[in-house]
Amino acid sequence: MSSSRNLVLHDYYRLQIPTQPVLSPDGRFAAVGVISFLEKDNERLQSLFLVPVDGGPVHRLTRGKAGGSAPAFSPDGRQLAFLSTRPDEPEVAALRDAAKQDGEKEKAADKDKQQVWVLDLAFGGEPRQLTYACDGVESFCWSPDGKEIAYAARAPRPGEQEYLKAIREDDGPFVLRRVQHKQDGVGYLDEVTSQIFLTSVETRTVRQLTSAPFSCRLPAFSPDGATIAFFANCTGEPDQNHRQDIFCIDRESGQAYRLTRGDVNAAVLEEPPAFSPDGTMVAFASPAEPENEYLVTRLLVAKIADARPLEGLASALEQGFSSIGGVVPDGIPEDPAQHGRVYPVPLERTPSTVVTERLDRPVRGGVRWLDDQTLVALIGDQAQTKVARVSLAGEVSYLSPCGPMGTVAEMDAQAGRIVATLSLPDGGHELYRIDPDGDVRLTAFQEEIVKDLALPLMERLTVTAPDGASVDAIALFPPGHLAGTPEPLIVQIHGGPMAYDSPRFDFENVYFAQRGYVVLQVNYRGSISFGEAFCKQIRGCWGPLEHMDVMAGVDHLLSRGDVDPERLYVTGFSQGGIMTNWAVGHTDRFRAAVSEHGMWEYSSSFGTDDCQLWWQDDLGVPWQNPEGYRKMSPASGAASIHTPLLITAGQEDWRCPLDQAEQLYITLRKRGVPTELVIYQGEHHSITKPRRAIDRLRRIGEWFARYGGPPLEDDSAEGYPGPQGPERGT
Repeated sequence: MSSSRNLVLHDYYRLQIPTQPVLSPDGRFAAVGVISFLEKDNERLQSLFLVPVDGGPVHRLTRGKAGGSAPAFSPDGRQLAFLSTRPDEPEVAALRDAAKQDGEKEKAADKDKQQVWVLDLAFGGEPRQLTYACDGVESFCWSPDGKEIAYAARAPRPGEQEYLKAIREDDGPFVLRRVQHKQDGVGYLDEVTSQIFLTSVETRTVRQLTSAPFSCRLPAFSPDGATIAFFANCTGEPDQNHRQDIFCIDRESGQAYRLTRGDVNAAVLEEPPAFSPDGTMVAFASPAEPENEYLVTRLLVAKIADARPLEGLASALEQGFSSIGGVVPDGIPEDPAQHGRVYPVPLERTPSTVVTERLDRPVRGGVRWLDDQTLVALIGDQAQTKVARVSLAGEVSYLSPCGPMGTVAEMDAQAGRIVATLSLPDGGHELYRIDPDGDVRLTAFQEEIVKDLALPLMERLTVTAPDGASVDAIALFPPGHLAGTPEPLIVQIHGGPMAYDSPRFDFENVYFAQRGYVVLQVNYRGSISFGEAFCKQIRGCWGPLEHMDVMAGVDHLLSRGDVDPERLYVTGFSQGGIMTNWAVGHTDRFRAAVSEHGMWEYSSSFGTDDCQLWWQDDLGVPWQNPEGYRKMSPASGAASIHTPLLITAGQEDWRCPLDQAEQLYITLRKRGVPTELVIYQGEHHSITKPRRAIDRLRRIGEWFARYGGPPLEDDSAEGYPGPQGPERGT
């Protein structure tokens, strides 16, 4: 592989990222979504491609801004259904009008709502629209006979429909009654439930299958087509817990059954229940304690024969618990963190087998059956997400990646074949066929970017923290780096905090390494791929251990002579931003720092972010545990911050709200610490527009350059100017 050039910011527009791979029923083809970025319109797109699994040319299926997502082959493999926001077909508009003439209330349809569309793969042509759900389709699946599609969609009642119309069209007030009253990327939440519908593929006639007093989500057909399984929280207090149970409903009679018993979060992966090929079992994942974010997610199997019949879905509401929980009583002299954990108490346990009980590693997704005794799933292990074969007896064998480099994002399995999107440090992010004899690359979406790059050297490290803990880290060194030559260092702290950094191709890290920085990523305590005990250590105690581990990584590279002690920099996004705020309050070793979309003072975040249940599980509630909230907040170190800090935030970020960045900013301004606050207009807890993604990289590089880091050369991809025009680091 030649190595002749450095990555430039304009290369961001050349990225093509495969996602959501699915296999045809015979395993011969894979459909995959490909994310790309349109420079002219500053847009992020996703189009669909068809990939021969035995090798051959890749065929593009859709184009444009409404290209499509969530592809799914029909049972005969001839058609491909997908979600798209393209304009309604005229025939569907007529169906919608006809529904209104039948007395249905105004639907207040939104043009940007995604519907199910179908492509004929045999004859081609334009896709055909199947659904016309008023608020769009959330998820869908084919019936085994290919005649119907089941889908989950919001089902507002007449009064709710009037309210939706008022807030969307008449600028009416938001009226909030839910505990979880807001969600990042969604907005203020209403009380509309989602239900399961069936639509005929031929006639597009619709039948509502569930009418429960709670939301029904992520449907999946049994192999014989007689039953549909789905998830629902039937506690009556869905915002106060994570109890997602599996229910089943007969496709024809409507008879409902309850499979799990309120002791699981069966929807933790946001994937539908997985029926075994013979239809007798359902596989799903759940942590042992649904509200405890620090436990590994385990693979479970339940028998359909153990499902209990219900007298209608409504009869399940608040049943099966000795206590629902939710409201926190005051005045009890107990540990406020423990006292604040008020959750449903189920009357019994779900009759199930914990297949991965002996494996201290989390199931991350992709749960599929290979046969009636064997599954495959993605499992997080030692900083890598791997494809694993899992027997019902609990035997686990990793299929890919088997070496120390690379990580898998998504996977599918059909007809004994497996495909996965795999990211390798020197190969980019591509679709692979996972074979017993090795992985076979099927696409070359990023080849034009990667093939001629002067790639950094990546090294996996094991460092020892001062308390003796062994911690994994990943270091990228500038191309041509000589061991023992001191280079400037960027510490890149991951989010989560239960996430983990993997040895993969990452645009941002390659960009900075090629500009002369060593880039260090430390999988600090809390990183779930190293097991439950490693992760649980930070529950209710963010800050000290993670910081200790990060600094141990810095000291390790300093002891080798690979980094310059006078040019140390730190940054991170989300939890990484939080830990950056903690770092600058507990050490002056960093010459400059960038905190992105982080938080500062936790008690003031409670109720303004969308993580109230998480805070409650870690610390209790702030009025009962003010000292605990204060001690864990980065704001506790405010008086010790002297490091120049660039702060970025999303204007509509409700995961780490903007006011957290504003509090930090004004604190530093009042103390005379060099600082700037960059607010990305309209953004949530992520960066969605490509120009903004480029802008943030440029600002990080320029901020570090201002304080002694390598200067950034200009390229053709510009960010947004500051009030005095774009500043260049000197």
